[in-house]
Amino acid sequence: MKRTLMTLAVFSLTSASYASQVAGAWYFGRWSCVIDGRAAQMVWEVVDDSRTSCNGDTCSTSSGAAIRGWFKDGNGPWVKLTDRSAVGPDLRFTYTGDNTRWFLRYNRDTRVANGNTVWRGNAYPLNCVQGRG
Repeated sequence: MKRTLMTLAVFSLTSASYASQVAGAWYFGRWSCVIDGRAAQMVWEVVDDSRTSCNGDTCSTSSGAAIRGWFKDGNGPWVKLTDRSAVGPDLRFTYTGDNTRWFLRYNRDTRVANGNTVWRGNAYPLNCVQGRG
């Protein structure tokens, strides 16, 4: 038991650094967006994704980091973004509010990402400006 607690104590001192060691991507951070003419916000960040499981007095911990995203339309609630796929300036992800795929293409010169959302089979414009959300 003493050994298990020591392992967890050492882990808790080092795990905070894992999220900071993930390489940055253009879409990380806060964004101010316009979705079909309405104000919105988007956030992508690296979070600690460590897990501890115990079987009696023996515990094991896996450390790691994960990328999480959220989107907020107007004054609505924050909704998770999942199934992220990024290649170069293109970002595809699923908006879990209605389980639809969205797309953004980033322009490094303007720091603006333009793309679209999908609702009921129709595409709607999505534009986001980095650092203002």
